[in-house]
Amino acid sequence: MGKVHVPSPARRGVAAWAYAAAGTTLIAIYLVSSSTARYMLPVLAAASVVFAIPWGMTRNRPPSVLPWCLFAAGMAPYTAADAIWGMYQVRDAEVPFPGLADTLYLGSYLLFAAGLVTLARQQSGRLHWAGLLDAGIVTLGFGILSWAFIIAPYLRSELSAWPLAVSIAYPVADLVLLSVAARLMLTTGKRTPSFFLCVGWLLVLLAADGLYYGTMATTGTAIGEDVSEVGWMVSSLMLGAAALHPSVGRPVQLSDGKERMPRKRLSVLIALILVGPLIVLANVGGIRGQPVNVAVIVGMLAALSLLLVLRIAFLAQYAQTMATEARTQAQDLAASLREQEELQKQLSHQATHDPLTGLANRALLDVRMESTLSRCSASFPAGLLMLDLDGFKDVNDTLGHPAGDELLVDVAGRLTSRVREQDIVARLGGDEFALLVEGVDADTLYDYAMRILDSFKDSFILDHGHAVNVTTSIGARSITRPTTSAEALRDADVALYRAKTAGKNRAAFFESP
Repeated sequence: MGKVHVPSPARRGVAAWAYAAAGTTLIAIYLVSSSTARYMLPVLAAASVVFAIPWGMTRNRPPSVLPWCLFAAGMAPYTAADAIWGMYQVRDAEVPFPGLADTLYLGSYLLFAAGLVTLARQQSGRLHWAGLLDAGIVTLGFGILSWAFIIAPYLRSELSAWPLAVSIAYPVADLVLLSVAARLMLTTGKRTPSFFLCVGWLLVLLAADGLYYGTMATTGTAIGEDVSEVGWMVSSLMLGAAALHPSVGRPVQLSDGKERMPRKRLSVLIALILVGPLIVLANVGGIRGQPVNVAVIVGMLAALSLLLVLRIAFLAQYAQTMATEARTQAQDLAASLREQEELQKQLSHQATHDPLTGLANRALLDVRMESTLSRCSASFPAGLLMLDLDGFKDVNDTLGHPAGDELLVDVAGRLTSRVREQDIVARLGGDEFALLVEGVDADTLYDYAMRILDSFKDSFILDHGHAVNVTTSIGARSITRPTTSAEALRDADVALYRAKTAGKNRAAFFESP
């Protein structure tokens, strides 16, 4: 099997640059040449686009070929119209108006509009009302300019019906293209170089049309015809370069915040709203003396203001939605923080407490003993009791370990009910427990031991109705001087052993040798 060679993006981009260089050379020749043959150069520029678009689609494979096919189809009649126009210019003859060239031009504009609509629908997906409203405001704003400088002067001219209709068709077609271009620009987020070239094609085309038809309508002569011709050539070459650029193969991303209104966009929209009043105030072309024109401008201003109000309503709704989302996120964050805090408390509790009984474990007891026993003195004594259940093994052997666990939980409950809140009751493991008390002397510690022994006189009633009688043996150590926890536990354990060997169910106090 042969290897498939895929050119790198840098090498594929050479075609676009070479095409732009050739187009620039063509424009330079047009500007410096004085021969009438130069009027055929725009035909070459337009014809090159008809071939550049299929070549670019083959090389770069755009996500959708339909818009580009429509652009190429639109450039074909556009090229034919340029050829007709150019041949009349070469022969220094007057171009028929309206004629075949005008029909071809307007037909190409229809195909351009169809391609742009297809491209807009494929890149922005469903309708986004915020972007549509912005595009409508832009279209109406430039529509006021088009009416004041192109359409209204044509209506006041002495043209017959058919030439007048064709003359007005051009600015109307331009406004349609502008509307779709505005929607493309205002609803896309991350844009590619090919996208910018495509939008540039439209903007330059519309600017050249505006200059040509605006001066034609107001003065009767196309002032700066060469400037318009160069603009049309530049626009054609930009469309060809857009198809040849490798970025045409990358999809344009939809804007994340379509409902937002950046300050720059808001400034442009407000400036467009002010166009109409400025035209009336400046009395452009004596417009104040023309009630019909003033009425049209006022009507367009009313429609434009309505669109702006709707746009602000969308903006307010978007702000409210964002505030609600922010409030929800804040609540979720607060709930998460509370859950994390609760989880941290649970983990901390599990690290320092016995999972079965909920009592302190050996680690927590050691910490509290280190803190308490290091401060012990005759005026601040402490006491340590170590407990071991008598007969607990028989309960496990006869009733099973679940019953033994249940008994340990009940024992923990009885122990905590017989001591103060600040005292520490800990489970050391198995059936061994410990009690650390602060601020008690030996006599009070003895009372603690007797109270605990007394709590074991009543039977323990388990879930299945079993009555269990167990007792406990206690080893006590009264502490009146700074002592280590290991020493205190050792002494209490010696006392516990004495209580066990003396017959169980009793308390024994440690006596220093």
